[in-house]
Amino acid sequence: MVVLGVWLLRPQGAPLEHDLPAVQPVAGAAVPATEEWRERPPGPERDASLFVMLDALHRRDPEAALAQARDRVGTREQAAVYGLFFDTFARENPTLAVARLAAVPPGPGRENALRALASVWLRADAPAALAWAQNLSADDRAPAMESALFELARRDPLQVIELAPQSLSGPALERTLFHALQLITAADPVAAAGLVRLLPAGETQTRAALDVARGLAVVDPAAALAFVGQLPIGPAQTWALNHALTSWAATAPAAAGQYVAGLPAGAAQDAAAAHLAALLASDPANALAWANSLGAASARDAALIRIASTWAQADAPAASRWASAQPPGPTMTTALGGALSYWLLVDAPAVRNFVSELPASSQPAAAASVAPQLAQRDPAAAIAWAQTLVAPAAREAAVTAAYSRWLDNAPAAARAWLATATIAPELRARLGEAGSPNR
Repeated sequence: MVVLGVWLLRPQGAPLEHDLPAVQPVAGAAVPATEEWRERPPGPERDASLFVMLDALHRRDPEAALAQARDRVGTREQAAVYGLFFDTFARENPTLAVARLAAVPPGPGRENALRALASVWLRADAPAALAWAQNLSADDRAPAMESALFELARRDPLQVIELAPQSLSGPALERTLFHALQLITAADPVAAAGLVRLLPAGETQTRAALDVARGLAVVDPAAALAFVGQLPIGPAQTWALNHALTSWAATAPAAAGQYVAGLPAGAAQDAAAAHLAALLASDPANALAWANSLGAASARDAALIRIASTWAQADAPAASRWASAQPPGPTMTTALGGALSYWLLVDAPAVRNFVSELPASSQPAAAASVAPQLAQRDPAAAIAWAQTLVAPAAREAAVTAAYSRWLDNAPAAARAWLATATIAPELRARLGEAGSPNR
């Protein structure tokens, strides 16, 4: 077998630096003869054989390799070989490499050649590489400038912010600006905050804003919050605040908690409370005390539900016991259901026993939450367990939930069970109506 590394032209939207193929022939195998690759069936083996032949040839006779590639390279995967060619050519003589571009036909191979040449040349002589790339035709300029600016961003991201809009547009411009902003954010998030607006509104700008909010919160929480406040109200602002809270809670959780508690009541506070609650839940007692101190009921409920879910990932029994002791209502139901779902993953018998022993006030919600998950594995056993519950409301809720899941997964088997099941006539009628094909 021939082991291939990454051997693809990067798709639109991917990181920009070109990858060179890593091809390792079978130990002891000779370099294929010029036409040996044709004897292999189409696919990776044939591509690798062609690559090995062209790789060996381009090192001793570049013009012959380019001529062979022009005649033989036909797929996008095979066209990656041009990246290898021009990486080598540019290292040896960039001016001669430019001249050799005339032998590369339009398409993926030419784009690979341009990217490799621009990237290597930029590292050796940035002014010359940029001047060359900027004066290319429109079709060639975009891949060459994108690759050159990606490389330049490593040493001078601010210059990239200035140059990119002059030569790039559309997704290439957004990718380049975002890459430069990432590097600036890592070094100076305050400076990056003032540059986010240079990005066109959309997903890329939002991603940059999230990075800036996180970075700012580490060095200056007040500046991070001011930055978030300048963003348009909506999902981007919510996500940016969450990113800022993530960094802030790692160094000053009490201050982050005070900030969230002081937000105006509403959807924004609810989202922030839920996010911070997950971060604080590694210390459940303190997290619960903070959540219960929130003045707005909706924020308090959002925080408590998230604490139970996060807590359950580390200690599902403890989280489930806490949730089951809360006052009956939507918050208890959601929190308990989330905690039990994690517990079921590791110890279903313990969950069945736990629910069976709950008081009548909390058993129906727990039973209705657990029964569908049990029925996913063994619907008959789930219904049999449901029928053992003492509280009538819990028993009916669990049977109904388990039957509904069974009906979704295997309707014929579920209806066959219902036809002979020993259950109350009223419940049989409701289940039959729910499972009617006409509904």
